[in-house]
Amino acid sequence: QGKTAYLSKPYKVPPVGTNKDYRGYPAFPDADAYNALVDAAFKNNWQIITHCNGDASGDMYIHAVRLAANKYGNNDRRSVMIHAQTVREDQLDSMKVLGIIPSFFAMHTFYWGDWHRDETLGKERAYRISPAVSTLNRGMIFTQHHDAPVAFPDALRILHATVNRVSRSGDIIGPDQRVPVYIALKSITAWAAYTAFEENLKGTLKAGKLADFVILDKNPLKIDPMAITSLKIMATIKEGKTIYEKK
Repeated sequence: QGKTAYLSKPYKVPPVGTNKDYRGYPAFPDADAYNALVDAAFKNNWQIITHCNGDASGDMYIHAVRLAANKYGNNDRRSVMIHAQTVREDQLDSMKVLGIIPSFFAMHTFYWGDWHRDETLGKERAYRISPAVSTLNRGMIFTQHHDAPVAFPDALRILHATVNRVSRSGDIIGPDQRVPVYIALKSITAWAAYTAFEENLKGTLKAGKLADFVILDKNPLKIDPMAITSLKIMATIKEGKTIYEKK
């Protein structure tokens, strides 16, 4: 939304003072230095959770992971692409092969969906931001994040955006990329735990795991999806102990 993401194609409306071919810029202008960092991570078996804002940034990351994977192997590394908002279909194909998990920021469809449609990306690209259905169609998982303090840490807003993709003006930003509520819930619970190598500790309700959960006033699977943000938290349980209860 600040027109700093590194894109493969120009912004719809370039920032003032730039030319019509403006595509943003890479955080790492030296590609060799960037590849060396990913190489070091693979060499030392460090998980990589990388911020990639813009599909050109995604190209750099995918290329670096491919080089390192060919050199050191790629068994269960669970590499993550944070902000995979503008990821293309061909990039998802590569990410599946390389085991790169996209972490989307679906709240952009609400907060900045209209801006992306009219200013940054144009309708075609804007309607594909955080392409959850394209990811699921490849048998891949994804997670969602809120990127605080850029947006408030509101899990219900994440859930609402992932399911509805409705902008502030009421436009549906990519109706074909909406997912069911249960899938959206998995993206911020079970799949998020898997991404952090914590699937045996949290993410689902099972004996032996941390009893971390909330109790809501209504079942999110049975209400109108547009009412998700009106859900009320009645209690919060942390490791089996109630730490908040609505009076």
